[in-house]
Amino acid sequence: MQELRDTDPRTVGPYEVRGRLGSGGMGEVYLAEARGGLRLAVKVVRAEYAEDRTFRARFRHEVRAAQTVGGAGTYTARVVDADTEASRPWMATEYVDGPNLRDAILDGGPLPGDAVRLLAAALAEALAAIHAKGLVHRDLKPSNILLAADGPRVIDFGIVRALEGTALTRTGVIVGSVGYVSPEQIRNGARVGPASDVFSLGAVLAYAAGGREPFGEGQDSVVLLRILTGDVDLSAVPKDQLALVESCLRDDPGARPTPAGVVAAAGHTADSLRQGLRAGWYTGGPRTEQGTAAGGARWMPEHGSGERDSRVEYMAPVTVTDADADTDTSDPAPPSRRRLLATLAGGTALVAAGGVGGWLWLRDSSGSTGPVVRGESGGKGTLSSAAAEVGWQCRVQGLGGRRGPCAAVSPDGRLVYVGGADGSLHGLELNGRPLWSTPLGGPVMSPLATADGAYCLLFDDREGSTRLCALGRDGRVRWTRPLAGSSQFPVAAGDLVLVSYGPTDAGGVRAYTPDGGVAWSTPTGPAPTAEPMVAGGVVYVGTFGDRLQALDARTGKRLWATAAGSDTGRPTPVGDVLVVGSGGEQMLHGISRAGKALWHQAGNELPSASRYFTSVAFGGLAVTAGTFELFALDPADGSKAWTFALTDEGTQYSDPTVAGDTLYVRQGSTLYGVNRKGRRTWRKRVEGGASVGTQSPVVRDGRIYVATADGITVLALGD
Repeated sequence: MQELRDTDPRTVGPYEVRGRLGSGGMGEVYLAEARGGLRLAVKVVRAEYAEDRTFRARFRHEVRAAQTVGGAGTYTARVVDADTEASRPWMATEYVDGPNLRDAILDGGPLPGDAVRLLAAALAEALAAIHAKGLVHRDLKPSNILLAADGPRVIDFGIVRALEGTALTRTGVIVGSVGYVSPEQIRNGARVGPASDVFSLGAVLAYAAGGREPFGEGQDSVVLLRILTGDVDLSAVPKDQLALVESCLRDDPGARPTPAGVVAAAGHTADSLRQGLRAGWYTGGPRTEQGTAAGGARWMPEHGSGERDSRVEYMAPVTVTDADADTDTSDPAPPSRRRLLATLAGGTALVAAGGVGGWLWLRDSSGSTGPVVRGESGGKGTLSSAAAEVGWQCRVQGLGGRRGPCAAVSPDGRLVYVGGADGSLHGLELNGRPLWSTPLGGPVMSPLATADGAYCLLFDDREGSTRLCALGRDGRVRWTRPLAGSSQFPVAAGDLVLVSYGPTDAGGVRAYTPDGGVAWSTPTGPAPTAEPMVAGGVVYVGTFGDRLQALDARTGKRLWATAAGSDTGRPTPVGDVLVVGSGGEQMLHGISRAGKALWHQAGNELPSASRYFTSVAFGGLAVTAGTFELFALDPADGSKAWTFALTDEGTQYSDPTVAGDTLYVRQGSTLYGVNRKGRRTWRKRVEGGASVGTQSPVVRDGRIYVATADGITVLALGD
């Protein structure tokens, strides 16, 4: 449990707030206490949802339905109270004193076989109780399952449905968490039934029994594709539990067992389940001093009342905008891999809970994997002398990654590097002529150009892992290094290359030397939300906790850490002030370079493509792209200096880029130039189609490189 912040309420309804339990996409969660001493987990809805009529109506309906679920034998966290008409609606559930399943597995490894069968039966009973009230959970995952002494408790059942149809998720969406959504949830969005929860249950049981994600890790789109194609890894699941897990993970919803069938397959009845769920049911036996259960098996950590209070992980759900959401799929034909790639790339947007999702792109119809470069007349690219005219286009079947610079130019200005979703890093001359393409085995994120070559992060689709690759100017791979968990693109700190790494709850920053050695590696606790920011010999990094941390760029030594709101983003230095956003709270903060909090402002225009307010310094101000506008803040007090309205094309904006006296930002297929007073200097439609990512333009030597639907377009900027 975390201490309350100045901005946190001290009371919610009739309850006194004692501390913070967590936060996420829907709201903040607090530990509260009733007058009689009853402890409750109270979720307070975010302000922007409270202002959405569709959300309020659905939240009201779902809370009322959820209040009918509960009682002995349901294995759900009972909804005790709620106020759906408050200025910020809230809901109170019984407080469960125990870790969530994800934390338990991370701390102690897979559950023993008997515990998995008890878990399966209890969760199935919980789903049966939920379904009996006309609800579908839609977001069953390890962090939504709490392990109490007398059995598991399912939380957040049905409530995520309130997000569907809101202003933030209105274009045919699904709500769920990558790795645990069902195939029909990806295809059909809101139109799912109880069998969808059974699929999620199968994924949860695979995780509990095997200790690893059944559909692997990596880019969100890669994981979703594995689910759609049945590419599941159950090699870690013990053989005696395999049949039950496999039956739940069948692609056909009608072929999956019912919750009652799961209880029977787990070898339990209601009576045997109650008898088995006693204190220590998930530990696998009494603990020894060495931390093992009797017989040598690893034991699960028992949750005590000491330092480690129950931590409920309320993460923002993944939103998938599906172009085929309105298609009749009552008896869907299995889509081809090509169509799945097209759906996940051309028409599917991923907004992850804290991390940066990736993209899969459809290959060129020719099947080519190399870049296709087209000049003004289809021949070799030539630069025009006219202002903002097309110089050349490079088609690489889509850019790897979803954000960051769309390309990298070598320090001497002679080479252009483009990371492709085709799994290759491409090297080009300044006129766009391809020099080489190096296959690396997975989508390549925004490369970093240095004097001796390029560095890039890539996701291995087959292994679900991330690697840092170093290449020479000739495209030859010099070395690769594996990285734990999801990582962001690399940044330079002198002659060192920095990467952030790690799963949400345990990550850090690592510095590599040019020869691949580790100069330093500093854990940050909760993982960084984005790539590090380097300024003045200091590395600044925000984390999924509530901390902005400062590290010495040479040694990695932590200089200071300060609270900056939950899910702290990447800071932007503007003079002596660091401007940083907190995605969990939708706030912007001003912090001195010594780590002192100066001010905070509510982010009323939360960017739709980034929950972390990516800002740039421009004219002594911090400029951030909101949903349909740019806004500039005075770093001294956070006041808004000017705004620039963008045209609503129904698409995302890019992260802004500054070059000289002009700020560049792309929305859809339109590129804008804005001066220091917030006035538009020019606008141009960019050929090549609108990129669905938020890759920022790159300006170098009179050229501007802009992300498009299938690569980059290069414009020549005249005088």
